[in-house]
Amino acid sequence: MKKNWIGTAVLVGVSMATGVVLSQMWEPVHGQPFGFSAENQNVVPQVVVSQPAAMPGWFVDFVPISPQIRAIAIVDAEAKKIAVYHWNTTDGGVQLLSVRNIQPDLMLDEHNARSPLPSELMLEMQWLKQNR
Repeated sequence: MKKNWIGTAVLVGVSMATGVVLSQMWEPVHGQPFGFSAENQNVVPQVVVSQPAAMPGWFVDFVPISPQIRAIAIVDAEAKKIAVYHWNTTDGGVQLLSVRNIQPDLMLDEHNARSPLPSELMLEMQWLKQNR
């Protein structure tokens, strides 16, 4: 009598496991049939593309000036602006020091640059092309 119950329990367990596996094979994955599908085989497969996360358009930097004071620089690359703050770590006070639109700065080719300057390099490259 015990052998029949054990055999029945094993048979029910195997049947349940097989049912779970087969039911998963029949379900669509991302809208596409998987395994042996009884659905229409002329279904156009879909492509799932995950877009990369966009990088933030700003950058924040903390620089210690003294044990109690830190400078905070925030660069907004999209708005082309820089803001600088003083942060007093003892009382939590934040003071705006400066804000600057850097768009005109970015339009310059060189300013306070050191040699070799980009203009010098361009002249040298033109000279090399002419003397070949």
